[in-house]
Amino acid sequence: MGKYKDMDYSKFVDAVQDDDATVITKQVNVITPVLIKFLTVRLNADLQDAQDCAQNTLLIAIEKIRGDELSHPDALINYLFTTAKHEYFKVLSKDREYNYEEPPEHHSSPADQLHRLVDEEKMSILKQCIATLKTDYRKFIEYWFQNPAYETSVVADHFGMSVNNAWTKKHRVINALQKCFEKKF
Repeated sequence: MGKYKDMDYSKFVDAVQDDDATVITKQVNVITPVLIKFLTVRLNADLQDAQDCAQNTLLIAIEKIRGDELSHPDALINYLFTTAKHEYFKVLSKDREYNYEEPPEHHSSPADQLHRLVDEEKMSILKQCIATLKTDYRKFIEYWFQNPAYETSVVADHFGMSVNNAWTKKHRVINALQKCFEKKF
């Protein structure tokens, strides 16, 4: 990502602020391949997903610039990479959505039924343990569970903390949950 910081993103910001469609198009044609390469190389995204995410990222960035929420070129590149990563994680989470309706009982072997019961009991205990956490810890770990593919830096950014603090907090919460779980199970 370092070499991309050397690119001049001020042209893009200026073009959006000036509503110069010609320059915006030129800049989009320069930035899009950078985002696609980032997503395909760093996150192993397939080309179609990377292209879609890059396009969504640029649309979001343009709206942020037009809304005067983003104007500094150095902030822009960080914003573009972070947003592209978030967009890709959204694609991944949509791909992983499951139908949670239980299949009819006759589709499960007796061993599967036992495993499901044990898993349900474990989930029930885990939910009880999460409910005992302080509100900020509970929100923090619930966010992790909802976004398991997110890197620590993304979670840290979401909660406005450093990566080290996010990592430390995650492990403290996991240790607390583990102790609670062991007592109840």
